[in-house]
Amino acid sequence: MLLIDLMATRDIPHYTQLTNTCGLSSLLMIAKPEGNSLTPLLSDIADRIHVESYYEGPLGWQIAEAYLLMKCCFNRSLKYHLQKNFMDEYNYFRMVLLHQLEERKYPFININDLKSARDIDFFLKKGIVRKQALYEYLFAMKTNLELKMLAFLYGGTQRLFPSEDGTGCIFLNGKDDNKKLETLYQYVPDGIIIGLGYHWLAVRGMEQIKKHRYNFFIYDPKGEKRAVSSDQIEKNFRFYLFQFDMAQRKKMDAIVRRALKILPQKNKS
Repeated sequence: MLLIDLMATRDIPHYTQLTNTCGLSSLLMIAKPEGNSLTPLLSDIADRIHVESYYEGPLGWQIAEAYLLMKCCFNRSLKYHLQKNFMDEYNYFRMVLLHQLEERKYPFININDLKSARDIDFFLKKGIVRKQALYEYLFAMKTNLELKMLAFLYGGTQRLFPSEDGTGCIFLNGKDDNKKLETLYQYVPDGIIIGLGYHWLAVRGMEQIKKHRYNFFIYDPKGEKRAVSSDQIEKNFRFYLFQFDMAQRKKMDAIVRRALKILPQKNKS
């Protein structure tokens, strides 16, 4: 009997990345910002921080994403909502982000670039984001935890599964892989990103080509679109599954705008 090809998809855009912003780009793809409140929110944040005009659209939105994550460390309202929902995970996220920027300060001190060092210190002590601190953070690879926090601000949640590394991801390590592939196939329409350890990818779709074999259709922030067989998936590749709720997105949009004191465009004079 012939197996009829079956395809599960999420109709996502394909965005490229800046240096090391593959995680921000991949999450943005599966969040599908266009045609809903997320596009004007990220555009308004980009306007607020005076993102350069040549970073218009999705590239500018990735800079806005980095700014938003940084503000989560000090803004009282954003801290409240993240601590309420993530508790110790939020505290760890904040600790790592601040430590990361603290470490990036010292090379500037060593070359006597005191202005750049002061910009970073200004954020660490007062939570005010200046350009040097923003770009130092922007161009650092993002972790699954940072992307999980960001998804929450977009009205999203990570679907959690039993995972040896405690992140709730799925990885094809030879244990119950057929069942795991069925789970991935089931949830492709909701949104999946893949962490390779050194790069992030977004899943556009999965096609069942044999009983226990699938093709993954990948959108790579580096610009490629490609198909990868499930037989070629390495054991260290981690699949993070998300779902996004539009009603929750509108709620979070209002929370973020109030926290950052950013009015919608139509309300601006």
